[in-house]
Amino acid sequence: MSSPRTRTALVALAWTAAVVVATLVGMSAVGAIGTGILGRGQQALTPSQVDQALAAARAVPASAPVAPPSPTDPPSPPSDSAAAAAVADVVTSPGGTIVARCTGSAVEIVSASPAQGFRLDDEREGSRMQFESEDTTVAVQLSCQGGRPVGAVEVQGDDDDDDD
Repeated sequence: MSSPRTRTALVALAWTAAVVVATLVGMSAVGAIGTGILGRGQQALTPSQVDQALAAARAVPASAPVAPPSPTDPPSPPSDSAAAAAVADVVTSPGGTIVARCTGSAVEIVSASPAQGFRLDDEREGSRMQFESEDTTVAVQLSCQGGRPVGAVEVQGDDDDDDD
């Protein structure tokens, strides 16, 4: 018969061996997830490879190729699709963020998101947006400059000291 100390030592040794085996099996399984069972899997791209992939994606036309106009063709007037293709830009202010685009000289507000602690004033006045908090009002007047929306920001704080 073995002594109680020997039995305790054998149980501790068996438990330690089981932990080591379970850890190795778990690590092997997690390693196989990223590489697959039979292959190396995907490798991370370098920054230059990402740039090349993005450049190639931009070079691919979105629709069927169109023949370029000949030098004798008169220029065509802008269509509604040209207005839809206007690029939206982000205009930031302390009160929130506005996404807008220029169509000709007119500003079109695509969306507006108030900053933390602000709310969007429901009344839109053309190209003017207003964000409000408990003690601050931020007004943004949008206009087009060079075909891109820009915002003139006016911040008004609550100057009332009625708490004294």
